[in-house]
Amino acid sequence: MVKKYLMTTLWRIGQTGPFLSIFFWGTALAGIFWPILGQQNPPGPLWWFVTGVLGVGEDRATLVGIGLLFLVILATILVFGFVYDRVLRLWREQMEVTIERNPYAYDVLIVKERTQMAQYYLPLARAVYKVSPDPELKVAIAHVEEWVRTGRLKPPPEALTPPRK
Repeated sequence: MVKKYLMTTLWRIGQTGPFLSIFFWGTALAGIFWPILGQQNPPGPLWWFVTGVLGVGEDRATLVGIGLLFLVILATILVFGFVYDRVLRLWREQMEVTIERNPYAYDVLIVKERTQMAQYYLPLARAVYKVSPDPELKVAIAHVEEWVRTGRLKPPPEALTPPRK
């Protein structure tokens, strides 16, 4: 009981790391760039933008300027992460290598996968079978039900194996 609580607590602390990292990176970089872009003497481009365009008073210009820098840096970090993940897809090859090196990745379901199959995919497949009965679909449903029940993949029945060329 104590071990599970400690592991859960450590996991939760670890999950907050990326958010804290983004906050601290944004804050640190805003503080570093403010003297370059926004100081009052001589007035930098950000100082001019905050006081001239936005109409913020000189007493609040530093706070607003650092806040704007923080938001720009935060947006830049998030855009970079989006491009890295969705456009470049640089991490996906690592996941493929991880699965290829795991001898159990293809035939043994983890708890999360068993739950997904049992609660989402199998009911959907059964509903499709009720609307449009297909013998191959019935065989496939039985095959997946066995996979979920035992957690191990058996060789597929002949009805599910694709024809060889």
